[in-house]
Amino acid sequence: MAKTLSSICFTTLLLVVLLISAGIPKSEATCTKYLGEAILPYPCRESYCEAKCAEIYHESCRGECEDHDHHHGVHLTNDHDDHCYCYGRY
Repeated sequence: MAKTLSSICFTTLLLVVLLISAGIPKSEATCTKYLGEAILPYPCRESYCEAKCAEIYHESCRGECEDHDHHHGVHLTNDHDDHCYCYGRY
């Protein structure tokens, strides 16, 4: 019984060491790093925005059409001043 318990403990310890040395899957970095803005014709469309961001910023993981006024506190006469903002991983 003691020999079996010792074998189980050794095997468990070996597995733990192997998992740590192999780098247990780490969580992906969030896609919140602002890379810049892509120029698109109005109206801004999410699919075009994502494609343009990937074209301009190769490290881009997300492109979003967002209200320019909301992000920058600028109040323009055009109520629909959407811009394509590109984001990457940290």
